[in-house]
Amino acid sequence: MYAFHTTFLCHSCLKGRLGPGRLHHCMRLVGMAERALALAANRSLERRAFGKPLAAQGGLREVLARQRIALEGARLLVLNAADALDRAGHKAARGEIAAAKVAAPAVALQVIDAAIQIHGGAGVSQDVVLGHLFAAARTLRIADGPDEVHLGTLAKLELEAAAGGAAALRQIMAGALPSPKM
Repeated sequence: MYAFHTTFLCHSCLKGRLGPGRLHHCMRLVGMAERALALAANRSLERRAFGKPLAAQGGLREVLARQRIALEGARLLVLNAADALDRAGHKAARGEIAAAKVAAPAVALQVIDAAIQIHGGAGVSQDVVLGHLFAAARTLRIADGPDEVHLGTLAKLELEAAAGGAAALRQIMAGALPSPKM
């Protein structure tokens, strides 16, 4: 039990309330990355190098495009996890949730870092929010649990599927059953 002054809640009550909050950080990270990408695109139109806007440089355009692709992939993982959470509950959606919790912070950091590069020195100054976004995204990556835990969850689910279930996987891992043949 947990005590909040004179209110007592059981552990299972608190766990049940975590459902929608499991993806809260992931949604915030997607929003941070979206803001960083918008700032990067605007900066590439304003900043000039070699006599023309950065946006005219082919390499920079590729960077922006790749960041958009990565961001949309993370957004879809988060949406898929939210849908699975709504439809099946947190236990059945643990694989989707784990994937979103690995992808969203990694992509957010990647997009924010690209935006910092496009801004140059201004990207890490107090004048632009990107340094703060990067620090916040890195903090959220830790707050949601280490990637290794989420990757372990995903790997376990893959192994259970290949083995024919959790019980079969336990027996294979203990050496009691041979590995399934493909």
